[in-house]
Order: sequence, then C-alpha cells, then structure tokens
Amino acid sequence: MRIAVDARQVFRAQPRGIGKTLIDLYAKLAERRPAWSFTMLHQQDEAVPRLDAIANVTRSRIDFAGLSRFGLWEQAVLPVAALAARADVLHAPANTGPRRSGVPVVVNIHDLIPLDMAPESAETLAWLRRVKLVAGRARHILTGSEYTKARLVEVLGVPAAKVTVNFWAPDQAIRRVEDPAELTAVRGRYGLAPGEQYVFGFGAADPRKNTAELVRAYARLPASLRREFRLLLVGIQAEALPGFRELAAGLGLGDRVVFHGYMAEEDLSGVLSGAAVLGFPSRNEGFGLPILDAFVCGTPVLTGNRTSLPEVAGDAAVMVNPDDPDDLADGLRRLLADEALRRDLRARGFERSKLFTWDRTADTVAGVFQRVAEGTL
Repeated sequence: MRIAVDARQVFRAQPRGIGKTLIDLYAKLAERRPAWSFTMLHQQDEAVPRLDAIANVTRSRIDFAGLSRFGLWEQAVLPVAALAARADVLHAPANTGPRRSGVPVVVNIHDLIPLDMAPESAETLAWLRRVKLVAGRARHILTGSEYTKARLVEVLGVPAAKVTVNFWAPDQAIRRVEDPAELTAVRGRYGLAPGEQYVFGFGAADPRKNTAELVRAYARLPASLRREFRLLLVGIQAEALPGFRELAAGLGLGDRVVFHGYMAEEDLSGVLSGAAVLGFPSRNEGFGLPILDAFVCGTPVLTGNRTSLPEVAGDAAVMVNPDDPDDLADGLRRLLADEALRRDLRARGFERSKLFTWDRTADTVAGVFQRVAEGTL
C-alpha cells in the first residue's frame, strides 16, 4: 500500500493541534504497517525528527511562487503529486481537500464548529460550501466523535456509512510528572511559587473556549478557595492578553490569575501534572484532546457537558453547562473543596485514558485506507 498525505500541518514551525496528532498517527501507522509506504507532501521544510527517522515515511516538499493563491497547491499540485507517487489513497487530514483527484481521497472532517458558532456569516457559508463539496467527492470521511458524525450526516447530507468515527489518543509526549524539582521548575516558569496549588486552563480569545467565563467562575469562588488555588491560563494570543487582564482586575482578582501566552510543548506535562484541576469548559469541540492529556497526568477535569466532550470524559470528569455561570462556578467549587472527589477522578481518569490508544487509532485509519484502496468503501 502507498499512502500520500497532505502534510502541510506537520512540516511547519511549531506544529500544533492537528499537526501534533498527525505526527503521532503516522509514527504509529508506519510502525504497525511496515510494508506500507507513506509520502508526506508539504510546503514548508521543517524538521520533524520522529517522522524523519522512519524508513517507510518519506517527505516531498513542493513549493514555488504563487502556489498558495486560489488554493492552487491543494487543488492542483496535491492530486498530481499523489498520482506521481503512485498512491493507492490520498489522505486529506484537515477538513478540506482537492475537489478532483485521480487517487481516492479519505478526508478528516474534525468538526463543523464555524457553522455552530457563526452560522450566518459570509465566511462560514463559503467554508461550508467547500466542506460539502469535499465531503461529497471524497471516497470516505474520518471524524473524531459520534457527535460530529451525526452533525456531518445531518448538515452535509452524507450517508452514515460513509463516515467512520476514529477517536484520537493522548499526546504521546504526555507523561505524569511526580518529581518535585521538575514541578517546582515548571511552576517558576509560569509565575507560581514552589508547591503552590492552581487551576490550569488553555485560554483563548475564541468565545467557544469560554475563557472569560472560567475567570468569572473563579471570581465567584469563596475567598478561602481563591487564596488556596490560583488560576493559570496559558496559550492566550498576545492581542487578547490586555482584555483578559482588564477583566480579572475588574473582578477584583489582583494577582490570583496568571495569564500567559504561548507555552512550550515540553512544559505541558509538568504544568498539567502539577495542577489541582484542568478547567476545560468549552462550548464546542470536535473531540477534546486536553481531557485525555489531563487523565494521563492524573489531573481532575472540569469540562462542558455538550458536543463531543461527554464521549471523551465519560464518568471521569465533572461536567457542567458551559453557558450557565452558576453551574460552572459550582462545579469548580466542588472540585476544589473536595479532595476525595479529586482523588476519585484521578483514578477514573487514568483508567479511562487506557481506552484511547494510538494502536487502536492507527488500526482504524489503516482499515479505512485498506478498504478504500480495495474499493469496498
């Protein structure tokens, strides 16, 4: 089997999100299918040591002036390059792909979040037209949750048999950190004192991530809990930091909230492991990988009770209505005030994380590729 991959999300500076999961996926696919070859087609020539060291993974950089205009790389170069590689399947892993291809296309559609958050905007409607076209012409669709599959069937009009749910797995670099010196060092890098307890969250300007409501929920905690636990929010865009700091000041939180921009990937395990709670009250997710990462690190989770999040969290998290300020604040209070509850959720989360493995994820993808190549999907 020869697989061609649109790997633009992989070979880029600081791959994040789908780029990181694709590195984990293809490292595992190459291991479990050593007789297959994987050609990674891309534009930016960044080193990815984990993939560069694998014998049956090769890279092919194709780029010259003008290719990014009008989607020429994706619509013209990508399908031709897949043909030139004599690929059996072309994998388009990031919600979009070529409208026409001589090689059967498997597309990942991770979510329909733009439609859920801004359904009437011209940008969303243009995006939806592109996704519908790709979904209709692709041979098969992969997605990360039953929730998203149902949405794809409802909104895009594709038959359910054309969509395979493939759960993701925790970041392979994530590990439980217990070394006090490492935890103290990582706390110091983010403005926390040695041994200081804190709630951790991934902040963002995007309203669906609910960062402002998490800050407001923290402000509604009893003063005794705020004295015991600080709130650390990372990953906030530079242009959004002043607004969040103004919000915290207006709520009288002083220095009890630490806002931080980009967090180095190598710090994630330590920051998650040292946290008393991960606050992840998102309004909408196609999957929810931070929940699994927290489970691996032994960190109790507060998350939203809608979209894909209950599928990931199961019975191992406190789930709240992300649009109900009282419910969000009460869930956070219960977690911080009840150490026994946190211990229980640590144990449940660790067990639940075992259900989400890269072996299973890779085997599901490989099965789809095999059946598409054979013409049985």
